[in-house]
Amino acid sequence: MAAYIVCFLLFTVSLVSAPAPARTKVYRSDYTYNKKTDAFYKLHIETRTERSATQVCSVEGAQLMIPSQRDIIQLHGMLKQFPDIGNYVWVGSDGKEHESAEETPIIDLSPTNADIRTGFPWSRECDVVTRQGDVDSFPCYRQLPFICKVEAKDAPYDEHCHVFGTGYKYFPSIGSCYKIPRIVYSWNEAYADCRAQNAHLLVLNSETEMLAVKNLTNTELSVAGARFAWFFYAGFRADKPVGNSTRVFKTIFNQTLEEAGYSVWSPNEPNNALSNEDCGSVFKNDGKLNDVDCSQTYAFVCEKEINV
Repeated sequence: MAAYIVCFLLFTVSLVSAPAPARTKVYRSDYTYNKKTDAFYKLHIETRTERSATQVCSVEGAQLMIPSQRDIIQLHGMLKQFPDIGNYVWVGSDGKEHESAEETPIIDLSPTNADIRTGFPWSRECDVVTRQGDVDSFPCYRQLPFICKVEAKDAPYDEHCHVFGTGYKYFPSIGSCYKIPRIVYSWNEAYADCRAQNAHLLVLNSETEMLAVKNLTNTELSVAGARFAWFFYAGFRADKPVGNSTRVFKTIFNQTLEEAGYSVWSPNEPNNALSNEDCGSVFKNDGKLNDVDCSQTYAFVCEKEINV
């Protein structure tokens, strides 16, 4: 019977070119709309390299903001809310040469011409916008905040799954859409990313759903950068126990796993290794549950139920 259940009718929902954001001017809950540019923006205050920032923007359906005068005004207004995050923000390249924002040290340890010719990471500079609104350049390997932008006409929206994103797959046997974003995050970051798309971190409600998700995690390509490729964050975790009290895992909807409908742990789990595994995950190989350190970075599964 299990083999029969796994044979779900699975298809990727076809996407229309973002009619909802273009019409409603609403996008992910963590993006801000600017009427003058007809675009959405998100200032990431966490710091990343320019390459990593580019990846995050892409996963969110956007790109690093290529600065125009109106874009810089938008960024300036957003930076006022965060006076403590430094003076530089990664932006996309405008194709122009810009003065380096990095001060020359008294002892010059900059790469030689030979280093530059070999293309070492420290030889590249990428564009930044300063708090003063200037466009400068900065070594691409540095960790800086960054700003993503997507024009309303290009903002992705899945009309069937009602999510702000692409790549969701609908399982009609379950009545839910699922997606494995092509990035690794901590549990909190994964939780926030799914919510921003109008979805939520995976919550398993039955063995049938577990088999559907197991099929998904075993057919999708692995996500680069995960601490371990065989775990996927899911939408449950436990509060820190007080004294000798027993940990109780609950879903993001405040249900116990038993109340949610699926509570099958992998053998010897949850084991609370190093006394620091309070977040939930599912195993790729058998679809069963496991506890992990919330701060570690793993792939994750977003889910959106469809009311048919």
